[in-house]
Amino acid sequence: MKNTYEILFDEYVQELDKAVTFEEDKLDSIREKMLSEGKSQEEIENFIMERFDPICCAGRVIAVFRKYWLNCNELNIYNEKNGVNGYVNPKDFTVDWLSNDGDPYELFGLISGMPYYPIGIDENGEYC
Repeated sequence: MKNTYEILFDEYVQELDKAVTFEEDKLDSIREKMLSEGKSQEEIENFIMERFDPICCAGRVIAVFRKYWLNCNELNIYNEKNGVNGYVNPKDFTVDWLSNDGDPYELFGLISGMPYYPIGIDENGEYC
């Protein structure tokens, strides 16, 4: 039986996969349109590189990453307040666990490409 963190992680992987697929499909659509307009592969890739961030930096992907980092942290806080055993570092949860997932979409490599983790610390020392 899966524990709460594992269930949350499964949800994270599904939601992250959907966000990545959306972004990939968007870029594929742009490629197809430009190809039908007679642009070369080099022109198309240069256009995409100049105008779009890497998929790991796309708004949808960042939103999913942040959501599950913060959800993992909330679960840690809940467990601590209620005397439940269990703590998972949110960075391990959102990044490192992906490396063990056997994921065919290579989400670990994608998330590892983030130039920074889009998480802050508020005045109380809590993630935000």
